Amino acid sequence: MPDNIFPYFIIVFFLFAIGKSVYYFIEKKKILKNCKQTNSIELKNISGTIFTDQGNKKNFEWCSFNLLINENSIFLFSTSFHFIPLKTTNLLFSNKNRKNTRKPTLLREYKIDNNSVELVYYPEYLMNRHKKITLENLNQEQILMLENLLDGKSRRFY
Repeated sequence: MPDNIFPYFIIVFFLFAIGKSVYYFIEKKKILKNCKQTNSIELKNISGTIFTDQGNKKNFEWCSFNLLINENSIFLFSTSFHFIPLKTTNLLFSNKNRKNTRKPTLLREYKIDNNSVELVYYPEYLMNRHKKITLENLNQEQILMLENLLDGKSRRFY
């Protein structure tokens, strides 16, 4: 038994990050293949944050996002530190149309500012708690596109 297990910890951490990245990219390819519609829009490398309020526990993460915007939902592919994938979030505009979605969560509210868009949803596993995703540093074209897409499909808060 070696005296120092720190090198093994580092090796396991890197293997875990590589394994998670491979799994994430395979899942992303499946989603893009199965859920992408003909009029879908893709936005890449958007910086943002994820804020989770779980009552007494609050989490804040800086992330980078790739978006796949369909007629009835938005897929957010998030990465942390710009290289370790976190997960895929599918925000659904309405429960009436679940076509081309994957484990969707209903988008409850949104807020559009001059250079950012804030999306609020309540995951099923977080009873009476919410998550906020803020997409930052968007250009005017992207903000107008998201505003037109979200108009009338969810509740806007100011």
